[in-house]
Parts: sequence; C-alpha cells; structure tokens
Amino acid sequence: MSEKAEINKPLPKMSKEEAESRARDVTHSMARSAQVEIDEKTVKPNYTKCVGKNDEVSDDGRFVLQYDARAPLDGAQHERAVRRIRAALERRGYDIGTHQVAKGPDATVTLTAKGPTKRFTVAVDGFRKRDEMVLTVMTPCLLPHGRQQQQH
Repeated sequence: MSEKAEINKPLPKMSKEEAESRARDVTHSMARSAQVEIDEKTVKPNYTKCVGKNDEVSDDGRFVLQYDARAPLDGAQHERAVRRIRAALERRGYDIGTHQVAKGPDATVTLTAKGPTKRFTVAVDGFRKRDEMVLTVMTPCLLPHGRQQQQH
C-alpha cells in the first residue's frame, strides 16, 4: 500500500458519545475484574484531534479519546489485581503488549493491551505509594457518523 493510500485509509466511524460509553464499559469491566471500585470523581474523558503519521491534522471531526479513571486499592494488592485484569482481557481476545512489575518502595505495576475488534488500547498502572490504580482506555482515530473523511 502506498503512503498516500495508507494516510487516506478509511477510519472507523463512531460518535463521541458511543466512544465514551464503550470506554466507560471497558474501564468498569477492568475494575470488576480487579475487584475494585472506580472513584467516579476521578473519571476524565479527554478528546483530542487525530495527528497523522506525517503530523497532518484534519478538520473533518476525527478524534481520539483517552478515558482515565482511578480506583483506590492498597499498594500490596496491585500485582494480584493486575493479574486478574490481564486474565480477563486475554479471555476477551485482547493482545497483551506489556506487563511489568517493579518491586521496592516505589513499586509499580503496568499492563497494556489492544482490543480485538474496535482496537481500543487499555492501560493499567498501579502505584504502591499512592494506593491507587489508574485505568485508561484509548481509542484509535475515529470519525463521527455522517462526516466525510478529508483526504491528504
């Protein structure tokens, strides 16, 4: 595929509301797997414009969503909770990217994975000192329904 064809490849279509709803569902599913409760005051949906491989930005409404939520959890429980999330994601067909555990006083646990169909990326970070986990869902570049994709 030529670079021009790759740049202009059709984008998946989804509204911002649908993307946020799906991200919320995935985040809550991860929380259930980890057996934690999300602190709803910490939920942050952040929409940004898509930036292409060659730094191109279009004005056709395309967007990326990063949806973050925090869940309080004793730092000593992070590793076990992330293992439960990983097992649940694998059962759902997610491709695991990284799973790292750092020990010691600044212990952290990190997991990343990519979804099988909508290609949402998920990340889980546990910070022992803060006794919390951060659950993140990131969408690929999406184009709202009814919008014409700008060509470059």
